[in-house]
Parts: sequence; structure tokens; C-alpha cells
Amino acid sequence: MPQFYLSLVTPRAVTMLIAGTAMGLLVTASTYAQQMGSPLDFVNSQLAEQMKNQVRAMSDPDLVKARAQLQRKYYEALIEAGFSKEEAMKIIIATAQGDAN
Repeated sequence: MPQFYLSLVTPRAVTMLIAGTAMGLLVTASTYAQQMGSPLDFVNSQLAEQMKNQVRAMSDPDLVKARAQLQRKYYEALIEAGFSKEEAMKIIIATAQGDAN
């Protein structure tokens, strides 16, 4: 993956992409479900399929490696900016926990 693209793959960008995709799916699913008459079954099946696709995409080895490299660069940049190693690690952990929410 070119270096330029690695700089674009941030945890926030991935989260925003997933959220945008999910919102688009919900709007489409809601419209279709109203037409089909069984909204809960349709929406649940579509959301389940979307979640499976997201897990597959996030498990791609290239994406996992790019994210690890990004985290390492962020950690090193924090140290270079004057944070101690311990402070930098706490920031990385807090950022990762924020991505999980």
C-alpha cells in the first residue's frame, strides 16, 4: 500500500467510513422495509450482513498492518513532541479505547 494511503487510514477515518456506510444502509433498509411490510426482519438481516462485511474488511491483513504502523508512528511522534514513553503509551491506549466505543 503506498505511503500516502497509509497516512489516510486513521482510526477516526475508518470509524467515520463505517458509520457513514451503516447510516446509508439504515436509510435504504428503512425505505425497503416499509415497502416490504416486515421492517424488523429485513433491517436485522441487513445489519447482520453489514456487520459481517465490516469485520471481514477490518480483518484484511494489509489494513491491520497499516493500522499497526500508524499507531507506531503516532507513538513515536508523541515522544518526539516531548511526551515521556509512559505518557505516549497512555495516550495510545486511550485513543484505542475511544475507537472501540
